[in-house]
Amino acid sequence: MQINGKIIIPGFFVVVLLLIASTVILGVLYGIEQRETKQIEKGIWTSIINPITYSQSSVEKLLNQGGYIMMSAGRNNKMPSDQNLSDETIRERNVNLTIDLTNTYAYSSMFGFYNGDNETSFFVILHNISPDTERNVFIELGQKYNQESIIYVKRATPTIQQFIYTTGEFSGKYVEGQGYKVLSTNITDDYSELNVCPDDIFKFTLNFNFEIMIMGNTRIKTRQLIDHHTNYIRANRKRQTF
Repeated sequence: MQINGKIIIPGFFVVVLLLIASTVILGVLYGIEQRETKQIEKGIWTSIINPITYSQSSVEKLLNQGGYIMMSAGRNNKMPSDQNLSDETIRERNVNLTIDLTNTYAYSSMFGFYNGDNETSFFVILHNISPDTERNVFIELGQKYNQESIIYVKRATPTIQQFIYTTGEFSGKYVEGQGYKVLSTNITDDYSELNVCPDDIFKFTLNFNFEIMIMGNTRIKTRQLIDHHTNYIRANRKRQTF
């Protein structure tokens, strides 16, 4: 409406405009609240189910399809700062890792024997939405807990299976592999062991080619990593004799 050259907006239209603006604002706020609520519910749901006990068929499906991490917060005997840590300190570090995981990722506790020493580790299910981001997240967790390495397996056909060095002289390098082997109960080294439903043990090992070391686009054929792990086994066995 125009009076004396001035535009006058009737009160009715002002009320309508205010109602529309209020509805838009409330809609935005409600959307934010819904997203935050879903995030909270997701965290609560994930923390309630952790740690998970899988069926053997579920574990084998994950091993075949990918989309998981295997890592620990155990003692890294290659790190001088870790060598004299008490068992209690290592247990606390494992608890801290579960706290980092529990509201974001579903995981199962796992027993393993690697490089001549045993440790508690974790079998973690990835979201598979942003694989590169998740890979970096777990590399950083490996560094946070002084881990020499983590295992990252991307969901793909075939799977992308990487043994990634996160600290030490080979930090930033990795090796690749393909597939796994189901093991008998009398294997004594280089295996992972999961408790599966209803009350069984599933023991397996992943296949890796430690003769090819990878960094970025560079692949080097070398015995460095094989010698490194051989020396690691000797050091662990020597430590166990004292």
